[in-house]
Amino acid sequence: MSDLSAKEIFKEFYRRTSKKFGQNFLFNESINKKIVSAAGKLDEKIVAEIGPGPGGLTLEILKQNIKKLYILEYDKHWISVWNELKANFSDKLEALEIIDCDALKFDMSTIKPQVIISNLPYNISTQLLFKWLPDFDMYEKLILMFQKEVAERIYANRGTKAYGKLSVLAQWKSQVKKKFDLEPGSFIPPPKVKSTVVEFVPYSSKEKIEIDFQKFSMFLTDIFAHRRKIVIKPMQKYFRNPANILEKFCYSETIRAEDISVEDYLKIFSLLK
Repeated sequence: MSDLSAKEIFKEFYRRTSKKFGQNFLFNESINKKIVSAAGKLDEKIVAEIGPGPGGLTLEILKQNIKKLYILEYDKHWISVWNELKANFSDKLEALEIIDCDALKFDMSTIKPQVIISNLPYNISTQLLFKWLPDFDMYEKLILMFQKEVAERIYANRGTKAYGKLSVLAQWKSQVKKKFDLEPGSFIPPPKVKSTVVEFVPYSSKEKIEIDFQKFSMFLTDIFAHRRKIVIKPMQKYFRNPANILEKFCYSETIRAEDISVEDYLKIFSLLK
């Protein structure tokens, strides 16, 4: 295994990427090591990775004393490559499992990963996060790479232009922290934008207000539909007297959606019960 590198695997087996699958491969071993290190100690952990491609992150994860690594791949070519490569990992043969699936349709509870580490395909990164968020307390930690613009929306503070529905949902479900940015030149092919690695440490079910995820998500969609306008207008769909609700939380009638905290959105929504 020590003789393998993602660049060598790429040159030997493929030599091209697919726009269809949003593939931008990361070959820099020091960067891949930095991403995996961000997950902390992985001793005896069950780990999942989405879209391994030539295995930049995969090879680094396999160097750790993991219990299991599930790699979820949708590209049929890379599935066959990894099935062929698996024989090279004699010391990790039982730990590595290749799953042929569409990650957007796959039920993660069937493999119960404790940690997810992934350079997410850009074209489905936000969809995957929304899919996982309702059951975020199933995981201990997630280290995920997004386009920088998407990442900024995830960890944005209230009162900023990037703050919105995605910020509220992600920060309700977990502690979110930016780890570091990556320049386009770090990838092959280079994307048109910078990328950012984000750490999520999900709250346990005991640490958060229990409300219906899908209904809260729909509520936030309405609230942030016209983000620069005052929030009292979309609130009229849910409350007879939204001015009284805002006053209860010490907000004026002219407050905008981006200026209300995550905690207050949860409390406001809970009043609908």
